Amino acid sequence: MERSHDGYDLFSPEFRADPNAHWAAMRQAGCPVAHSDKWGGSFMPVAYDDIRDIARDGARFSSRAIEVAGPLEAAGGLYLPPLTSDPPEHKPHRGVLMPYFLPARIAEFEPFVREKARKLAEELAERGGGDVVTDFAQHLTIAVLTKMLGVPPGEQFTDWMIRMIRVGPKDQAVRAEAIHEILGYLGGLLDEREVEPRDDLISYLAAADIEGEPLSRKHKIGAAFLVLIAGADTTWSAISASLWHLALHEEDRKRLVADPSLLDTTSEEFLRVYAPVSVARLATQDVELHGRSVAAGERVLLAFGAANRDPEVFEEPDKIMIDRKRNRHLTFGSGEHRCLGSNLARLELRITLEEWLRVMPDFRLVDPDGVTWSGGQTRGPERVDFEVVR
Repeated sequence: MERSHDGYDLFSPEFRADPNAHWAAMRQAGCPVAHSDKWGGSFMPVAYDDIRDIARDGARFSSRAIEVAGPLEAAGGLYLPPLTSDPPEHKPHRGVLMPYFLPARIAEFEPFVREKARKLAEELAERGGGDVVTDFAQHLTIAVLTKMLGVPPGEQFTDWMIRMIRVGPKDQAVRAEAIHEILGYLGGLLDEREVEPRDDLISYLAAADIEGEPLSRKHKIGAAFLVLIAGADTTWSAISASLWHLALHEEDRKRLVADPSLLDTTSEEFLRVYAPVSVARLATQDVELHGRSVAAGERVLLAFGAANRDPEVFEEPDKIMIDRKRNRHLTFGSGEHRCLGSNLARLELRITLEEWLRVMPDFRLVDPDGVTWSGGQTRGPERVDFEVVR
């Protein structure tokens, strides 16, 4: 097997700028699985079927450590049920949060999301431009999450996410400090809600149970922690990448403005092409992947963006088609661990496209060549400066 693609670096400027180039080169070289010793070590498959099957195989690939980088001896230290839960605990753990993420419950957020998105877009239009990431996507995403949790929005949430998810994998001290602060904050909220419950997720978790048994304090805080981190950087990265695309591709932007019926297929196509998330699994036993020996305890990366570019599954996978009809992307994962928040993420992205284009149908990047991308667990543009075209 060709192994010239081993030694990849998830945080290198080249990989962050265009991971698809690496995945495509692996396919062309007949290398379905690569290995790297960097950032704690990992194996990385690129085929759709392999990524889907590993995501569904909880017996051989544990979810107890989903971070894509960092020392393996620290893997599994963060308890985020049901994301880090394996069978048989996973199903009841997922069942605890499920009522808060059912389609009917998520639909109740639409008026709030629409009002917030419209207000942010109108403020930027009046200014004549700004940064898509810090002036819009982060504000919208954090506002939705804090409303769900029942707390006032604040800059500390964005700071925590960046320190934990973007900086943390490369600096374990920064990660540990951010986690300590988040756990302390959520613990304080839980104490308050147990005394004075409200209509929010923290209060719900404070009183939740599994088959009549109250949740442990660790479970309550871990589930709240999961909601906070799983829906923050991931969603604002998807929103930012989508608006970056529309600023660069006038033909897609004009077509969407002229035909809003394309909003749903456009959203799905952006989710496919700009899939923001990669997660990890730990092998529970010695496993062979296309001739590569993965020892028990080693990390396997599930780069959902790689699956979404597999030419065996998607017609012209590198071509962005906003009217693509058949789109079985794996952006939200697959199987029992499929993202609980997918309905909320879709709602935020669709409303963003609708409200942004209503307010600013014509806008462009200030510096198209100056946009850099984050890497590792979550990929998205770090800053997208734009200006309104009058």
